[in-house]
Amino acid sequence: MFARILTRRFAANYLSTLAFIGLSYWIISDLSEWHRNLINAQWLLPAFGGALRIHTLMHVLIGVYVIALIPFYARYPWLHSKASTFLQGLWFAARRLRRPPSRARLACIARDRMRLPLLAGFSPATKQAALALLLKFFFAPLMINWCLAHAGDMTGSIAQVVDGWKQGQRGRMLFDSSLFWACFQAILFVDTFLFTIGYILEVPALRNRIRSVDPTFLGWFICLACYPPFNGITDHFFEWQSNDFPQFQSDTLHFIANISLLLLMAIYSWASVALGFKASNLTNRGIIARGPYAAVRHPAYAAKNLAWWIGAFPTLYVLWSTDNMKGLGYALFSLTCWSLIYAFRAITEERHLLMGDNGYAEYMARVRWRFVPKVF
Repeated sequence: MFARILTRRFAANYLSTLAFIGLSYWIISDLSEWHRNLINAQWLLPAFGGALRIHTLMHVLIGVYVIALIPFYARYPWLHSKASTFLQGLWFAARRLRRPPSRARLACIARDRMRLPLLAGFSPATKQAALALLLKFFFAPLMINWCLAHAGDMTGSIAQVVDGWKQGQRGRMLFDSSLFWACFQAILFVDTFLFTIGYILEVPALRNRIRSVDPTFLGWFICLACYPPFNGITDHFFEWQSNDFPQFQSDTLHFIANISLLLLMAIYSWASVALGFKASNLTNRGIIARGPYAAVRHPAYAAKNLAWWIGAFPTLYVLWSTDNMKGLGYALFSLTCWSLIYAFRAITEERHLLMGDNGYAEYMARVRWRFVPKVF
């Protein structure tokens, strides 16, 4: 094991990965105002006896990475880290720039520009390494923030459930004040926890290595339109109409709607559990056909969108009952556009997965329905 640490491969993998982590940390902590606001957030965690700052957690994770990467790269000497592959590709690309490009090379660059222009001219391995690094840079801090936020909200809501029960709260009072939110935040915590692990860990033993990242501009554009800060721009065009916790006067309708919403969000989280540590956007990490994926190809998107439509019922009813047809039309238009965005996400993801010989075509033949069994 010690002999492997002294090899050139180990040094290239370890030092290049540390360089990427250092560069990423410098960008999110010093250069990017949006990231600074993100990592400076502080979340109350009653179950852990206080508050935890995202910045502190980032320091801890970086420290763990610096130490854990030593036995990791020694354990897998055959690996090429994403950072090492990218830097090596940059070196070869810089050397090629000194020579006039051949006709075949010019044709290859022109073809690549139909995908992601910034990566035109690089080798396929270099492009995939760059996309994987970019993916981790964007999503890892975001998921860490969300995961910790949901953990704090979940533990706080659970404590409120216990306190409310002791104070004699029952029925709708307990459900509205804390029980719904405890369930809702627990569901989202499970989802974001798995995605957080998926973005920061790639271990051969877990079989979650990234095989490919979507190389198309459209795939990235549709995906990032759903995440901050880019979804703020999307919201300017299609104003958000739904509510996480819709309110109804009728107790029966209120419970039916909100329990249905929780069940749909549970299916959404169940899809993440089925993916396990392979959970991440824009990637091919192997085909999953268990759990909800045995019934439809995109259960998470279907469940989330149906939950959003349930959450929009009160708004739609008020607009209809007040005869605000213009507002009702716009609300329906916005909800439809958000659903279409996720439909396009499903289509672009399938197009990416079909680019490689990974069994996805056979999976599509077995599971015919994208969103709803026996419907579409």
